[in-house]
Amino acid sequence: MLVVRPTTHSDLPGLSALYAEGFGRELTAEEWEWKYRRLPGEARSVVAVADGEVLAHAGAYALAARWRGGEGPAWQLADFVGRPRGLRPPLVVAGRALLADLPRSGDLPAIFGFPSVRHLELGERVFGYRWLSPIVPWEGPIPTVVAGEVEPSDVAGDWAEAVWEACSVAGVRRTAAFLNWRYCARPERYYRVYRLRAGGRDGLAVAAFVGTAAWLAELWLPPGADWSAPLLGVAADLRASGLTSWRAWPQPAGVQELQRLGMAPLDEAVPCGCRGRRSDDGAEVVALARSLYYSMGDHDMV
Repeated sequence: MLVVRPTTHSDLPGLSALYAEGFGRELTAEEWEWKYRRLPGEARSVVAVADGEVLAHAGAYALAARWRGGEGPAWQLADFVGRPRGLRPPLVVAGRALLADLPRSGDLPAIFGFPSVRHLELGERVFGYRWLSPIVPWEGPIPTVVAGEVEPSDVAGDWAEAVWEACSVAGVRRTAAFLNWRYCARPERYYRVYRLRAGGRDGLAVAAFVGTAAWLAELWLPPGADWSAPLLGVAADLRASGLTSWRAWPQPAGVQELQRLGMAPLDEAVPCGCRGRRSDDGAEVVALARSLYYSMGDHDMV
């Protein structure tokens, strides 16, 4: 008999094996605890179990956000993975149980996520997912020109939220609590936080160290300042750490800054989708989801 229930610590070995099958790497107990128990928000993690075997998992977490006409928790789907069994796929059963009351009144009316194309196609059929425009990353060699000073750190202060506020975008709030949970507290990953200064203003960058590449998980550059010199200061620090290339997602103001940094669009895309309160929600939910800005840091695989 298939049972869907909240994940417990005793499920984690089976969930880790399932995660390795679906995503090519194990999910450690520390990472599950970080994502679903230690976040500055609310999270749900459910498993579908039969005869003691974990057959599927569906997860979601909610973080503070603002959007056109409101603010409150924004839910993001994560870690949907399952093994096929019988006439009722366990992943479908688990996913429907998770989504039964989400999003709630007062939440962002559109749940978003970054599933694979295969899962997005499945979700369109059985969960009412809607496709959003895929995100094309930009990448290039880290410049060797040295200019500008930056303050590298492993943590972010309250100044970081002021930077996000100055960018005037809709999306998940970049509070110090969010940034330090997302980057400082995450197990088995390393990130570096940079405080940039230009024209009397602060900017924010967070680099994920991925092999010899720096992925700019956060890049917030308020308008009204020339950020070229401080970004070259970031480049110098990254090069001194042995990194040779960097990657970013298009910025709220466009891609001009990425072009100046020597980046170019890659021949790949990150799928993005959304879902409303009901599986038949359509154009209004898609329009709201499209009005948000998604940072690379919203993608939990980074």
